[in-house]
Amino acid sequence: MHSFKKFLLPIVLILAIAAVNLGLNYALIPYSYVRIMMHQIQTEEYDTVFLGTSHGLNGISPKVVSEKTGEDAVNLCLGGEYPRDAYYLLKQVCEKKKPRRVIYELDPGYFCTPEGQRGDFNRIYYEMPMSLTKAEYFFAKEGELDFRATLFPWFYYRGQFRNIKEVIAVKQGDDYKNYGAGAFSSGGQEFADGFMRNLPVPGMKEESALEVWKEEDKNEDSFRYFEKMAAFCKKQNIELIVASTPVPAETLEKYQKEFQEADVYFRNYLKGLGLSYWNYNSGERDIPNFDYSLNGFTDYEGHMDSQQAEAFSAKLAEDLW
Repeated sequence: MHSFKKFLLPIVLILAIAAVNLGLNYALIPYSYVRIMMHQIQTEEYDTVFLGTSHGLNGISPKVVSEKTGEDAVNLCLGGEYPRDAYYLLKQVCEKKKPRRVIYELDPGYFCTPEGQRGDFNRIYYEMPMSLTKAEYFFAKEGELDFRATLFPWFYYRGQFRNIKEVIAVKQGDDYKNYGAGAFSSGGQEFADGFMRNLPVPGMKEESALEVWKEEDKNEDSFRYFEKMAAFCKKQNIELIVASTPVPAETLEKYQKEFQEADVYFRNYLKGLGLSYWNYNSGERDIPNFDYSLNGFTDYEGHMDSQQAEAFSAKLAEDLW
């Protein structure tokens, strides 16, 4: 009997810790549109997949692309999505159906900055369904960079303690249960039509420091995982297209040297991989009905308002078709 109690106590403690951990995850981790994206790629099949950063999230309307090309498209771009994340997102998509093509939205800043452990560090892994891809993703990122993201996902959201009531209320609502996007319609933004729609921001914009291309700060992991993605697409016979979205003319003027160096570097790099580079900042791809001034963007970094995004998406669809 005594030995049975000694065996039972650790089990009870482990179950208690697991229960507390699950409770904290539920109470602290806000509803994320990444959950909607994961639901989409588990339940629907897509011909065209967009991967990349927040520029793609705000700047590419899959609805417009689908209407123009006649093919089903999904936008899986996210703020904080590095090539490592994009690679495993693509592999997750392929567990349902292999797309015909992938458009990777390239922001040079993600190739010369480290992957930081912010709140968005774990969003993709947390929402990803149990799969072989998720297991591989764990060893490739979570286990390598910070195991706490896997064992205790709530750790990165511990600042949400004051918002527990709101987080729980959203998760108990029908919008959450039905993968709705009502929770993401506030503060001049809404997640609709498959991308993050920004309302126009009139007047002056606050200028903050931009993460621009610096070859001396190359993030080797970003290049390594981009090349893994390119190799995967080639092996699976998936067309891979690389594009950079427009940024304001004022930004291009201020950082002219950095943007020109990035254009030259990535054209040569991608050419070496047998890929072309559609750089919508180079002047070779004029966009009809597009305001290249800061007025058409919400910030200097290049996040477009919804009207700009739809104009750009129409041009992108035309180039794809």
